[in-house]
Formats: sequence, C-alpha cells, structure tokens
Amino acid sequence: MKNFSIIIPIYNESESIYDLIKEIHSEFKKNTPELIIVDDGSNDDFYKQRDELKKLKVRILRHKKNLGKCRAMLTGISNARNNLICIMDGDGQNPPYEVKKMIAFWRNLSKKEQDNSLICGNRKTRKDTFIKKLSSKVANTIRKFLLKDDCNDTACALKIFNRSDYLKIKYFRNMHRFLPALFKINNCKIFNVQIDDRLRYSGVSKYSFNNRFWVGIIDLIKVYFLIKKGETNGD
Repeated sequence: MKNFSIIIPIYNESESIYDLIKEIHSEFKKNTPELIIVDDGSNDDFYKQRDELKKLKVRILRHKKNLGKCRAMLTGISNARNNLICIMDGDGQNPPYEVKKMIAFWRNLSKKEQDNSLICGNRKTRKDTFIKKLSSKVANTIRKFLLKDDCNDTACALKIFNRSDYLKIKYFRNMHRFLPALFKINNCKIFNVQIDDRLRYSGVSKYSFNNRFWVGIIDLIKVYFLIKKGETNGD
C-alpha cells in the first residue's frame, strides 16, 4: 500500500485536516502512503498545527497566496515521490477507508489498464446542501451530454491516477472539474467506484451556487471546444 501518494489541497481547513490525517494513519497503520498537504494560501491558524502534522510524517507544501485548488493539486502532484496518485479533499467528506477500496480496485486492473486509467469516486448518497446537490446534478447532466466523459460524479474529489498521465495535460484553472474528459482525450479509460460520502468534520464549504454552477458552465464550454480542437496535450 505504500507505493502511492495522497495529495490533499487545503484552504482554511485547520478545523478538519488534523483529524483527517490521524484517521488516515489509523486506517493504513504501518502501510501509510506518502502524505502531502498543499496549503493554498490559508489565512486561518493551520500553520499552528504544522509541527504536529510533521510529527506524523506529513509533507507540507505552501502557496504564499491563494492560487486555487487546481494549482494546489499541480504543486502536490509535481512534488510527489510516487507515480500513483490519490487526490482527496481536506474536509473529511471522503472517508480514508474508501481510498483503500479504490487502490484495491486499481491493483486488480490489468497492467495495460493501470498504465492508462482514471479511477473516480462515485458517491452513493451525497451529504451536501440542497443547492450543492442541485447545481452538481444539473452540471453533471450537461457535462456528460457534451463531453461524453464516462464519469458519473466528476464533482467527487476522490480520484486515483498516474502522475505521468496527469502531467501530460496542459494546465488551466479549474481543470480539476473536468479530469475524466481530459484523461479520456489522452486515451485513458475511466472507471467509476461507488464510495461513501459523509458530512464535513467541521467548517463550511468554500463554494456557493454562483461560484460553482455558473463558473462550471463557462469552463464546460471552454473544455468542450478545447477537446474539439485537440489542445489538451501539454508540451
């Protein structure tokens, strides 16, 4: 289980990240993988906890200012020591035991599939507000129709993929919302694994209807034309 890296981008998640890291250690025990937290310019008291997290052998990378979740992901993935990557949120909604399930699913794939795949968490029952559920449902329906990305729940943060496959994709802001389509255009196969979802440990979501739904629709149109032009390959 050790030969993969868990990347956790955070922005003002000091109320939840410490509990999440302890839960990951409890779940994996001696087989805990590399853990990387990317602090995306938080202005809460996260850094008061950093020494405790380092005792738990967590690597902490930091942006001096908030650059967005996608840039934080890129920072973590670029600095990971392993090729196999797991991305998860820092609010505790993704249970660590589901990481084990998804890693086990990946290990049961053929070598060819492992080399070209994206494993997506597919939440059975979302523990979110009505507005978040509604906006995601509408955006998911439109996205699947336009992009045909084979993903049932792209808004679920929990995903597993190869670092080398991710770094082939040309970076752009908010690309994390469209990873299945971007992986698929590079001939990767998309797999959906049903997982549990739960309430946040604490705190509130950084997203609202306006900054999630409308921005998502605008980005969806951009990605649609990006894929049509075949411009997803990086340098």
